[in-house]
Amino acid sequence: MEVETITQETIKVEGMSCGHCVMRVKKAIEGLEGVKKVDVSLENKQAVVEFDEGITDVVKIKAVVKETGYEPV
Repeated sequence: MEVETITQETIKVEGMSCGHCVMRVKKAIEGLEGVKKVDVSLENKQAVVEFDEGITDVVKIKAVVKETGYEPV
């Protein structure tokens, strides 16, 4: 059995302007395999993501944010 390696990363997200934006980003990140928890803040313009490094990584998370129409920094 593989051991999970849970990592937490904070990703700045530019372009969010409302609660709908927050939900789109959150839903997109949650859709990635290996993501355990997502907290998206409009006020702080960021997403705090907990994920299993053995399954996904920051590059994939940033890519899905960009595909959703927002700018990961």
